[in-house]
Amino acid sequence: MKFTTLLFLIISLIFFQSNLKAQDPTFSQWENIPIYFNPALTGDFDGQLRFSLKYRDQWRSILGDDSFRTGVASAEYKFSGGEKRKFNLGFYSLNDKAGSSSFIQNSYHLSSSVIQNLGNTEQNYHSISVGVDVGIQRNKVDLSGFVPTVPEDLNNKVSYFDLSAGLSWKYQTKSHFSTQLGVALSHLNRPRGTFSGGSNQILAARFNFHGNIELPLLKQLSIIPSFLFLKQGSSEQLLFGLSSKWYLKKSNNNFIKLRFFAKSTLSFNGRSINAYVGSATIQIKSILIGFSYDRFTNFPTRSEAYEFSLGYIIGSKK
Repeated sequence: MKFTTLLFLIISLIFFQSNLKAQDPTFSQWENIPIYFNPALTGDFDGQLRFSLKYRDQWRSILGDDSFRTGVASAEYKFSGGEKRKFNLGFYSLNDKAGSSSFIQNSYHLSSSVIQNLGNTEQNYHSISVGVDVGIQRNKVDLSGFVPTVPEDLNNKVSYFDLSAGLSWKYQTKSHFSTQLGVALSHLNRPRGTFSGGSNQILAARFNFHGNIELPLLKQLSIIPSFLFLKQGSSEQLLFGLSSKWYLKKSNNNFIKLRFFAKSTLSFNGRSINAYVGSATIQIKSILIGFSYDRFTNFPTRSEAYEFSLGYIIGSKK
C-alpha cells in the first residue's frame, strides 16, 4: 500500500512545484458547509446559533487505511438586530490528511458577514450579503518513510495567512420558492504555499460561483436545480445536479432531501465527467444529518468517496 500512497504523493508534490499549485479540499455536500465555500453565507440559516461537522473519506477502496480524509468543524452565530440588517460571525477548522500522514493541512478561519434585507421580510423580499474570511493555514509533509534522501531545499512545514471574500444575492417568498446566486474568491493575498525553500511560487486564488433555485411542485414537494463551479489555477471543477425536497408537516424545519448530480473537471484531455454523486439529507427540527456517495469514473479500478454531515441549530423558528 505504501507504493500506491507514494504515487499519489508524488502527483501532489508535482502540483506544488508546478504552475498548477496545490488544490484546496472540496466537498460534495457543499450546501451543508456553506461557510467554507463563501464567507457571505455565514449566518444564512433559520436560527441564531449553528454547529456543523463534516467528514470525507476518499479513495479508501484503492488506498485502504491510507485514504485521503478531510474533516471540518464550524460554528456560526447571528447577532440580535433589526429585520433589515443582520451581523453574523463564524469560525471553522479544517484538517486534511493525505495518505499515511504524508501530507497534512490544518487551517483555522474566522468569518463574518452582513446580510441586508431589501423589503418587508413578512412578504416576498430580496437580500444581499457580503462576507470576509481571515485564516491561518499550516501544511506539513513527511517524506522520510518514502524516499531515501529528502531534498535539502524542501521544508517539511509551511504556514501562511489567508484572506477570502464573498458576495451573495437571495430572493425568498413565503411559499417554498426561492433562488440564490453567490461568488467568492479565496487566497486574495496570494500567499506563498510551497514547500520548496528556493521557490517564490504563490498559492493560486480559488474562485467559486454557485447557485440554486427551489421550484415547488406541490405544497410539500419541491425540486432544486443547483450548481457549484470552482476554479483554482489551471484546475476547474463543476458540480451540477437536481434535488427533490419533501417538507414534513408543511414545516421548513423538517424535510428530507435526495440529490443526484455529476462532477465535471478540466484536465489535460479536456473537460469530462469524472464522478457521479448521490446524497441524502434529513432535518428534523434542530438536527440535520447528511450522507453522500461519490463514484469516480476516471480510474481503471473501483474508486469512491463517502461524506457524512451533522448539524445542530439553536433558536430556529417554530
